[in-house]
Amino acid sequence: MKHCDLQQAFTPAKLIVSTVKTPAAALGFIPAIDSSYVFNEEFLNNVLLFLDKPLNDALYIAGPSGCGKTSAVLQIAARLKWSVEQVTFSNRSEVQDLLGHFSVQDRNVTFNYGPLSRAMLNGSILLLNEIDLVNPGDLALLNDVIEGRPLCILQNGGEIVFPHPFFRVIATANTKGSGDESGFYNGTRILNQAFLDRWRFIECSYPDEKFERILLKNKIPGLNGELINKLLQFALELRRVSTERTESIGSLSAPFSTRVLLRLAGLLAQSSKLNIYAALDLAYASRLSQIEREYVKRLCFDVFGSQERR
Repeated sequence: MKHCDLQQAFTPAKLIVSTVKTPAAALGFIPAIDSSYVFNEEFLNNVLLFLDKPLNDALYIAGPSGCGKTSAVLQIAARLKWSVEQVTFSNRSEVQDLLGHFSVQDRNVTFNYGPLSRAMLNGSILLLNEIDLVNPGDLALLNDVIEGRPLCILQNGGEIVFPHPFFRVIATANTKGSGDESGFYNGTRILNQAFLDRWRFIECSYPDEKFERILLKNKIPGLNGELINKLLQFALELRRVSTERTESIGSLSAPFSTRVLLRLAGLLAQSSKLNIYAALDLAYASRLSQIEREYVKRLCFDVFGSQERR
């Protein structure tokens, strides 16, 4: 065990905890530090509070697609040098796969630990992405280990795995486990309330204009100030349309996420010969219906003007 100086690791953030105990020698995958990453201080503080003392809770991070839920957790872990076992679920995922499975190696049958088992043994963060896609009944497997109880692996002869002191469980999802109200996230499920009662919740949204401006400058240094201003204005208008119905199209069927904003900006920075309309098609508009696409193009013209790059 070691004490990590958070003010040094997350300068110049204003933190409500000064140190966090972390594994002395983390086993497994430690994410690489992205020096251009910008943290939201409230989110950062809430995650650090959880990592320091989970109090027999797990952490559930809910927010729209592409708002940076997973990347934020990975960048916090990178600076703390805390290993991560990351799993991305689908609606066909079987939670039993988290335990492990048998395989044949050199003609011998051996048991290979799964992400949950490894995280418990090594003191890693178990990061479960898209947890609201999984069958709610299957997730009951996690109830006991969240509360600090040992794990019994029946497949391996009833082996008992005790949780390492630095084992943590974090999940991300587009909903809060109560169904999708936006219509964007087909396949998400309503999760069991007894399961959800074991989690603390952080609700995320797309960053504000100030944050995304810094993010664009850090991630894509070649962008000029005028283009950044127009990209942020365009993002603001599209997100307004996504949440407020308009007479012409209702509301957009796909969110304009921070991920999409960075993709659009990156394409424009890649080649001065690529006009905004072609870049917008590649980054976002081609996934929309024809009516929505035409609306987005008109809004793009209102913000950017003609197709010529300036």
